[in-house]
Amino acid sequence: MAAIVLGDVPALPLHEAGKYVAAAYIVLFALMLVYLSIMAIRMSRIERELGELLERTERSADQPPHSPERGERESTLA
Repeated sequence: MAAIVLGDVPALPLHEAGKYVAAAYIVLFALMLVYLSIMAIRMSRIERELGELLERTERSADQPPHSPERGERESTLA
């Protein structure tokens, strides 16, 4: 069925079709630029957040856990 319909459609002459092909490539190129810029923004945000998390874990690893001294523990129990 599709072959019958496409067989009746005349082909565009090459000098007219070139405009449409160039426009299709330009649109595709623009869409790729938009996609890549969105991915670059997301990646930079993720890298920044991972850096902040790494700093937090390094700071918490450097600080010893708070353990009350023996005298403080006895006074809180009494």
